[in-house]
Amino acid sequence: VKKVSYEGSTIYSDAQLSEMLFSDKYSGNSVYCWAKNRIQPVEGIPFIKSVKVVLVNPNTIKVKITEKERVCRMLDVDGNQVYFDSENVVTEVSDMVFDQVPEVTMEDVELKKLSCGDKLPFKTKRDNELKNLMFQLKEQQILVQSMHFSSEGSIFLVYNGITINFGTSANTDAKILRLKYILPQLEGQSGTLHLEDWTEGNRDIVFEKNE
Repeated sequence: VKKVSYEGSTIYSDAQLSEMLFSDKYSGNSVYCWAKNRIQPVEGIPFIKSVKVVLVNPNTIKVKITEKERVCRMLDVDGNQVYFDSENVVTEVSDMVFDQVPEVTMEDVELKKLSCGDKLPFKTKRDNELKNLMFQLKEQQILVQSMHFSSEGSIFLVYNGITINFGTSANTDAKILRLKYILPQLEGQSGTLHLEDWTEGNRDIVFEKNE
């Protein structure tokens, strides 16, 4: 092997991947690397769902990485980051923190020890609220830093220094659509955006700017 190219990894460097994937004494042979991946695919690398080795020519291989979905994260009782997908299923438990993945906190939920593949222990209503909120934010390409669910049912989002008092999950799709147009106008500012009283009949939205 004279050349190895990687695609699909946003976590590990090429050097780190080479160390994890091609560290045995036969890894200098491109056909061996390709055959080994087909017979015994590498498993157990955090945040990686699958690895595919493509034999480009006798001296070159391409490695295609498919990462596990990381939509949001929560902290468990042991201080570990629990990453989960759009169906609220755990995809990874780690001490690694990715700031680009929104953190979720809930006053009425305490995460015990969880493993990959476990469903997050939410009640049906909360489960649906979170899934719909994540879907709508992704649909409108709004990346928040955190989401907080109070025990009374109120939701608070944090976006680039702005706290969004979202209110309850009622009218989630309409509220998120309005955020898409409002947030760019508040770029560089900090304060609280009040959406908690927004309804189809009351469309007033107030921004309370920090002094």
